[in-house]
Amino acid sequence: MTDIADISAGLGIAQAAIATLATMLTIGIAFLSKPSRATLFWSFAFALAMVSTFGVVAGEIAQSETVRRIFLGCLMGAPALLWSGFRALWGVRAFPWIGAVIGAASAVLLVAAGETIWFSPAYRAVFFAASVCAGLFFFDWVRVSARRDRITLPFAIMSLAFFAVGTANAVAGFLFPPTTGDDLALVRLVTSIGMLAYTACALVAVVGISTRDTPLARGSEAPAGWQRFELTATERLTRARASAEPWSLVYLRLDDATEIRQMGGSAALGKLSQRFLDTVREVFPAEADVGTPSPGTAVVLVPRSDAAVRDHLRAVLERISNLEVDMSLPIRPSASAGWAPVSVVGYDLDALLYMAREAATLASENGGDRWERVGVTVTDRLLNPLQRS
Repeated sequence: MTDIADISAGLGIAQAAIATLATMLTIGIAFLSKPSRATLFWSFAFALAMVSTFGVVAGEIAQSETVRRIFLGCLMGAPALLWSGFRALWGVRAFPWIGAVIGAASAVLLVAAGETIWFSPAYRAVFFAASVCAGLFFFDWVRVSARRDRITLPFAIMSLAFFAVGTANAVAGFLFPPTTGDDLALVRLVTSIGMLAYTACALVAVVGISTRDTPLARGSEAPAGWQRFELTATERLTRARASAEPWSLVYLRLDDATEIRQMGGSAALGKLSQRFLDTVREVFPAEADVGTPSPGTAVVLVPRSDAAVRDHLRAVLERISNLEVDMSLPIRPSASAGWAPVSVVGYDLDALLYMAREAATLASENGGDRWERVGVTVTDRLLNPLQRS
């Protein structure tokens, strides 16, 4: 039993160290460089884990079981805050208050159990509550394909393992009622190792997501915000499918972008692309989502009827043709647009993007400065490759 106690003490110090590192990296790299509700909740989660872990270690050193249990209970609220941060990232409703409720309730329950046989069921219950939040993250992660990527995969696997261990621990406590608190020695050792791995995987996911869209990490990939647009658009289309709401995806592309880059360089194209994107955001309604996968391209997901979308397309093409360009460029700006309504394509984001992009290509091939709606012409073009130039 002494060996297990020594190992647990060492694991506690390791947990405190990695929680401190996670807090520093999350605040310094994630929140300060990309402040958002997601990075704020993640910062709170790791800060709570750091303070709680140090409190548990301090309680053990001071041989104060009450202090140890208070901070142990507070630690159980961290997984809920991590889950809330990811939900905020995905553009759905976050529940940060759940972390506070679980942490406070767990601390009260563990202290109230005292030195009785009820401590073991209380510990198993609070650990199960924390594991449920990890399970909810895995459920949210796996049910939408746009959320699944290599950066969050280790954390998703560890979250599922966390939930499985928490469930097994709760079931074991129910089937085999304890007589003392000694039966938790091995359980606490296993959960300490698991929490160490869980925190490490969470840190990799959070820092990876926060740095993926920075210029250093992005390189020649899509501009910052495109993945966030995909996640939000997928969520909104999923909800719209249930109510059969009229939505459309519009794919806009600057004509002559290659020529502008060749004559004016990347800086000229970048300035025009930004004015182009600002114009798109001004014309389309505030509730529309706008993303840009590459310079000179804008994708708009808009919850409007066909008549309203048609009016917005006319307005945006007219506004783009009046954009100011460098005097040295003998080019009048224009754009080609592809329009894919869900009534024709359905509510799958990938399908909408593909069809709208093909419609925009057709509009460009027909002279540009116009829009094409997905229909028979676009479909025939896809079915007959020889029609493509």
